[in-house]
Amino acid sequence: MSDLNIKSLRELLANKRATWTIAKDVADTTTLGELGRRYKLGSLPVPQHMPVTRMPRIRKPLDAPVVPAQPEVKRLLRRGSVSGGALPRSWDWRNVNGQNYVSAVRDQGGCGSCVSFGVTAAVEAHYRIDTNQPTAAANLSEASLFFVANRQCNFGDPNYGWWVPSGLDAAMNEGLCFEAQYPYIPVNQAADIPEGTARTIKVRGYDSSTSTTQMKRWLVEEGPLVTAFTVFDDFFAFFNGGTGVYQHLTGNVAGGHAVCVVGYDDGQNAWICKNSWGSSATHGDGCFLIGYGQCGIDARMYVPQDPVDTYTVDEIPYDPCRLVVVDRGALGWMLTDGRMSMRLFDNAEDARNGLRVARRHNRQGFVGRDNPRSNRMDYILEYWAGNSGLPREPLTRTDGIPYQPANVKALDIDAQGWRIHEGDHWMLVAHDMNDALAMLQVAERHSRICFIGRNNQRPNRRNYIMTYFE
Repeated sequence: MSDLNIKSLRELLANKRATWTIAKDVADTTTLGELGRRYKLGSLPVPQHMPVTRMPRIRKPLDAPVVPAQPEVKRLLRRGSVSGGALPRSWDWRNVNGQNYVSAVRDQGGCGSCVSFGVTAAVEAHYRIDTNQPTAAANLSEASLFFVANRQCNFGDPNYGWWVPSGLDAAMNEGLCFEAQYPYIPVNQAADIPEGTARTIKVRGYDSSTSTTQMKRWLVEEGPLVTAFTVFDDFFAFFNGGTGVYQHLTGNVAGGHAVCVVGYDDGQNAWICKNSWGSSATHGDGCFLIGYGQCGIDARMYVPQDPVDTYTVDEIPYDPCRLVVVDRGALGWMLTDGRMSMRLFDNAEDARNGLRVARRHNRQGFVGRDNPRSNRMDYILEYWAGNSGLPREPLTRTDGIPYQPANVKALDIDAQGWRIHEGDHWMLVAHDMNDALAMLQVAERHSRICFIGRNNQRPNRRNYIMTYFE
């Protein structure tokens, strides 16, 4: 920590005509090192081998018209309802059409858990945006994200801090329960929820970019982002009651810090960020301005996508190395991992192809399995998720239908449910709107829906058809 005092920093700010000032009530003799002891960090540099996207939506071209988010319009109806244009000169999710979609400021305290706070803040905001509930009590548990992943608070701990992509992975895999089920305490906690919870919030995927144009586009069209930046000692003086747009001038490197980006302002050449250090006299909601390009703030930003209420687990993990096909005689050929029957096939060739597809993944997923319809099988989407890492063996027969993911839509057909379609091509049918949204989220991440066994002649033929996406 730097031993530079506030008096010297004030003089430097004046000489450099800096874009920010220090609070008047900070004593001249206070050192930056003393201020820095109040605040904890915890964001680790992302290793080169670590993936920085996972199941992202297919992006629009950067030169496509920008269509600002409309939280008040249901997602299924948003597409094409407003004409696009250029990026606005500023955007702030604390005030979109008079509504604040950013949750209240929190304080990570003496724990290096900033990644969990940055990810949680972004997920909370996306949940409020997607459900058009700016005042929703979406107080999610940072502890459930951080400690369930076996991360630890203190510098020097074996699992100190975190990486932003890993925090987003945890939001996909485990999700976040609510603060009431797992309250945050700024000390190492056991990964345990004594009372349990039937409801978590998960995200379906996330994307990242090094393009500031893409970052701004995501902010305008989707919601807040997560980023990390290098904290220098002078940032502590700025956040402790300072005003203006932060730009680094002096001080040692204190470490990495993750925050939630809630907007931008081209007039001030600044990002608007939500911090996790509580409030100060001038940062009452925990938000601050930092200049474009400062301290790596926009070296890469991440967008969580499609937060969803999860009441039951509808993805079944399996060990792809244990998969086998068993000849069950008149019943057909059965794909199993030794614990359960996963899929039936009409013939040996279909079974071999199904095995080869399933070995590419490690989870068997379903949408709509709980639907109550008499012909319920027609309203269930099967898909295969996760990357097993095993070699991809070629199929002896393929049956796939290409489609344009950006054109996939859901149509309400009243008592018959919802049709998922692309142009004149009917792809799937869903029991209700929630299932339709979930099916869209699967379809939008791919460009080809594929089948094995669609030509079987059995009376219960749907039981012998395997569906997967590429």
